Order: sequence, then structure tokens, then C-alpha cells
Amino acid sequence: MMKIKNSWIKFLATGFYSGLSPVAPGTAGTLLGVVLLYLSFKINLISQVDFPLAFLVVLSSVIIAQLAQERIYQEKDASEIVIDELAGYCLAMYLLPINMLIPAFVLFRIFDILKPQPIDKLEQFRGGLGVVMDDLGAGAITAVLLHFILLFV
Repeated sequence: MMKIKNSWIKFLATGFYSGLSPVAPGTAGTLLGVVLLYLSFKINLISQVDFPLAFLVVLSSVIIAQLAQERIYQEKDASEIVIDELAGYCLAMYLLPINMLIPAFVLFRIFDILKPQPIDKLEQFRGGLGVVMDDLGAGAITAVLLHFILLFV
């Protein structure tokens, strides 16, 4: 694997340093996700979060979280690492239109903070996967719930 400098790992793992926020770093990281997706929609870079994009974001998040955990933070799920929030929020927006950015943000943060079952069990994985899995669970539940709401409203 290509050698990545620790400064780049920290920059990416902390969501362009948003995870260094002294207050609610996870929320700051998720807000970065909202901004990035909003800009991507507005400049027609994407029309929705589809499988290739979600897969790429999730895979890179697991790798970056693993490297940050090993090289920089040396703890299981350091609060500074927010790339997992970016991956989870990306999954929360899976196949949803731009007008769901805020509802997805609110629901994702609720599920990510409260970690209801089975999301709480997903933290048992080790390494970068353990950092990211609970956020993916929160994102998946958010996406399913929003799709369900859109289907019936």
C-alpha cells in the first residue's frame, strides 16, 4: 500500500480538522458532510449518493480511520476521528434527493449519538472497521427510515 504521511492522515481522519472542534466534534464532522454533499449536488458533480460513491467513501474511511488509530491517536475510537461520521452521513443520504440533507443530518446524529440496538453492537469490530461500523449502522437506519417516509408521504 502506498505510504501516506501522518499529516495527510490527520487532515483526512479529522474531516479537514473539523474533528478538532472542542465542542461536538462528531457533529462538526457531519456538518462538513452536509456541506460537501450540498456543494456536490449544486455544482452537478453528483445527482445522488449512489453505490460507487458510497462504497468509495466507506472503504477510504475504514482505511484512513485505521491509519489514524494506529499512527496518531492510539485509542479505539478517538473523538477527533470524524471520517466515520462522513461515511455514515454519506450512507444516510444513499439515493436520496438534496432536500433530504437536513432531515438526514438530524436523524443520523440522533442515531449516532444514542446508538440504539443493533448499532451499539457494531462498535465491537476492531481497527478502522470498528471506528466506522456504528456510523454506517446509523447511516443505514437513517436512509431506510427516510426512504420509508418518502414512500408514504
